[in-house]
Amino acid sequence: MGFEWLFKYPREAYAQGELTFAGDFGVLWWGVAAVLLTLGVVFGRRVARFSMLRRATVYLLQLAAIAVLLTLIAEPVLEVTRLAPGANTVAVLVDSSRSMALPAGIDDETRMAVAKRLIGDEIEAASGGSRVALFHFNHTLRQANTVAELQAEGKRSRLLESLADLATHYDQGALAAVIVVTDGAHNGGTIGWETLTETGIPVHSVGIGPADIPGDVELAELVLPTRASPHTQVSARLVIRHSSPDGEQIRLRVLDGESVLAAESITLDPSSPRVATDIVFPGGGAGLKEITVALEAPPGDPLPGNNVQSALLDVERERYRVLYLEGEPRWEFKFIRRAAAEDDDIELVTWLRTTPRKTYRQGTSDPNELADGFPKSLEALYRYDMVVLGSLPATSLNDEQHDWLARFVAERGGGLLAMAGRHALDNGGWDVKPLAQALPVAIARPGEHLSYRRGNYRVHPTDVGLRSVLTDIGGLESREGAWETLPMLADHQNLGTPKPGATVILEAFGGIGIRGADVVVRGGSAKPLLVTQPYGYGRTAVLATASTWRWRMRTPPEDTRHSLFWRHLIRHFAGAALPRRSLSLAADGDALDVRVALKNPRFEPLTDTAVTVQVTAPDGESFDVALPRIAGESAFGETIPAANPGIYRVEMAGIAGPARSEGGRPGALAALARVGEANLEQFGATLNEPLLQRVAQATGGRYWRPDDLSELADALAFSSAGIHERQQLPLWNAPLLFLLLLFLKCTEWSLRRYWGGI
Repeated sequence: MGFEWLFKYPREAYAQGELTFAGDFGVLWWGVAAVLLTLGVVFGRRVARFSMLRRATVYLLQLAAIAVLLTLIAEPVLEVTRLAPGANTVAVLVDSSRSMALPAGIDDETRMAVAKRLIGDEIEAASGGSRVALFHFNHTLRQANTVAELQAEGKRSRLLESLADLATHYDQGALAAVIVVTDGAHNGGTIGWETLTETGIPVHSVGIGPADIPGDVELAELVLPTRASPHTQVSARLVIRHSSPDGEQIRLRVLDGESVLAAESITLDPSSPRVATDIVFPGGGAGLKEITVALEAPPGDPLPGNNVQSALLDVERERYRVLYLEGEPRWEFKFIRRAAAEDDDIELVTWLRTTPRKTYRQGTSDPNELADGFPKSLEALYRYDMVVLGSLPATSLNDEQHDWLARFVAERGGGLLAMAGRHALDNGGWDVKPLAQALPVAIARPGEHLSYRRGNYRVHPTDVGLRSVLTDIGGLESREGAWETLPMLADHQNLGTPKPGATVILEAFGGIGIRGADVVVRGGSAKPLLVTQPYGYGRTAVLATASTWRWRMRTPPEDTRHSLFWRHLIRHFAGAALPRRSLSLAADGDALDVRVALKNPRFEPLTDTAVTVQVTAPDGESFDVALPRIAGESAFGETIPAANPGIYRVEMAGIAGPARSEGGRPGALAALARVGEANLEQFGATLNEPLLQRVAQATGGRYWRPDDLSELADALAFSSAGIHERQQLPLWNAPLLFLLLLFLKCTEWSLRRYWGGI
């Protein structure tokens, strides 16, 4: 209001208008000359005794006042384009999903009640002479005749799609602007921002709802692998959003139907509204499982429906090919092979240098595999999912092979594990780039003393490591206790500094641990033992010991902790490798979003092929769908209608072209998704202000709060869309000009009085 009082017109007018003058400049300049001559005669003698600086100050103030007077005489005007009265339409779009039935945080009103009140009291009046068209949206866009028709009953909110649909297809008149009244919920659709911004229609978003719901605890995210091998451990990533002020504890459970797979207590940090955690549970036998993660709702939770999320897990066998290169015979090599042999899904291919002139290969699929000690080509290396480097000098590989290993991780998405040894890491000269860049620690040049040393070292997981699947080795009720009772290691290799993106999973403590009643006292300072990090599409790790074999030799025969450690380690890194063929499936309301990506043996995208998928509905009926290539992407995809709720299966039904004869991982390429039955409107039920601000900014509109719509009428009047008319708005009587003139003359008078020149 202050801006408009000073400048006479709102900011929107000045933002798109042009300043010009309507007066006669011929008469104007003669007036200027006469005024300057009079001033020189009248005031020249009075300021003659002033210093040069004071005379200049007075003259400048006088000239400034004259300039303001001349501006008024020139009749300044602001040329603007305003909406032509009666020729335009303003669309009001109201969110009618179930989240609008929740409290708005204003006088115990629901969000829908606030929306109806705003439309009747302020929004319709702000439209000026434009026609108002009322619409509402949830999973679809519909037009409404009256405000009374609006009901918060929709199961899904498609905010961006509804805005784009309205702005693109409205044909009942010239659409000048869209006013969307919503809490910002958007839980469906895949529309891009370009579709919305290209319409050219400004969107004014009115946000309704509280920024926080006191007492609410929400399971905001559940990230679960879509597939797992039978009888393996599965790690789920959880994000819990809460407003707990006192750091209370809540219990979470992982369920397969009625069976409890895992349970854990989580402490809610009052200083952070989001808590991220991992929970590990057994995947069980083969088959399709619906895994449910449930939080026990604390007393007084206003939205208990957002405490549970489910995801589908397809447990099926999957083979992992691992290449292990070892530069010298040692116990660790033998016992790693034994651990891998206990897992039918791990195919371990090893190359061992027994003497300087002899090597030994095991697990190869043909006589030529590893005949030269390292894969002969990049394609041959890419057939593996993981590479393990033992006590092998860096000079065993040439520069090209070092580059292949780095690309194996970054581009192929494979896993790489570098182990300690006499000829490993810095002792082996592995600071060679580009491979050194992929490792999670900074490898330095070896000094005078070797970093690989003998000694007694006890192992313990870090706080982060205790929540990782890599440390779930069983043995005792607590994971921490299982590590405390392991035999000590016999060696350790000092690692470089962990890189910023690295995670220390295990630490080693020098000396002998003394186990008391409840604690273990460790000698020496903590040293990184197992460090991991993501690199490109893959993962890398460094293990600073070669004596985990002690965990097998110095424990009873029935103790499986050594085997579990290595099997989890291999599965974690090999299982994350990118497949050459991938199929992703996501349920989006009453549709399935299908994406297929294909790569050649060098993992370069295949685009010159035809792809068909077979869709099986919940009732067992199947049909084929051809997937077109997605414009601008090296993938194929389609949105497939799914009218009936339930579990849908999509399987690769046919590939034409070069990809047909090229292999990949064995087994059918299939994915599953559940359509319907999800209570999405209780998730993310707070005001999504960032999204609404982004929508307004991207389209040229403004974001508004319900208690401040006073400038909405001006924003609509100067909208960039619609039918306009040209107007000249006079500025000569703007209060700012008169206040400026008064300020200049008062300042001049005050200075002259102070200097004694009146």
